[in-house]
Amino acid sequence: MSKSLYNVVNPDDVVEQYGADCFRLYEMFLGPLEMSKPWDMRNIRGTYRFLQGFWGLFFDRDGAWRVVDAEPSKESQKILHTAIKKVTEDLERFSFNTCVSSFMIAVNDLRQAGCRESAVLRELVVLLAPFAPHITEELWSRLGGTGSVVDAPYPVCNEELLIEDSFEYPICINGKKRAEARFAAEAAQADIEAHVLSLEAVQRWLEGKTVKKVVLVPGRMINLVV
Repeated sequence: MSKSLYNVVNPDDVVEQYGADCFRLYEMFLGPLEMSKPWDMRNIRGTYRFLQGFWGLFFDRDGAWRVVDAEPSKESQKILHTAIKKVTEDLERFSFNTCVSSFMIAVNDLRQAGCRESAVLRELVVLLAPFAPHITEELWSRLGGTGSVVDAPYPVCNEELLIEDSFEYPICINGKKRAEARFAAEAAQADIEAHVLSLEAVQRWLEGKTVKKVVLVPGRMINLVV
């Protein structure tokens, strides 16, 4: 930016319009620290929407508190600990832009999962605190946290919660996807093959054909060669 070109952006103006947390996150989200990056104020709205979505995990559209003290669902725990693992690893590499991406994914997934459990949201607040200290300090207080959120123990990933107990398999016939089905992670290959061949959605593609081979890539895909 150059004063002679009259394109200097005053940070105070950005903070006044979007808030300090949004400005901080946007700067980190621009890209790797070691690279030069174009400044485009149009893209800051995406960061602003993220913070609105994050706030929406705690309050409904009428401003009512929606967090409950309930046992966290397995899905919500997995989403949280996936974010903890990714953000922790990326912080070690000073890869702040990918950290912000992980937060965006986590918030979106938690909203789709209908997460309201305080045990999950409390950890997420602590995880986001170094990136957005103002909004997380406010939420930490409303969650009943004592002292400052920056003094809270940093979340630790529980790898056991990331283990898949089932997989959604795309079912292909000669390489073209025709159906899909979910199977337990420990399901035997023979049982998976038998179930796949019995599916109505698969049988209609096999009429008058002979299955020569069933290719099963564990956790990834099933392909019938006819």
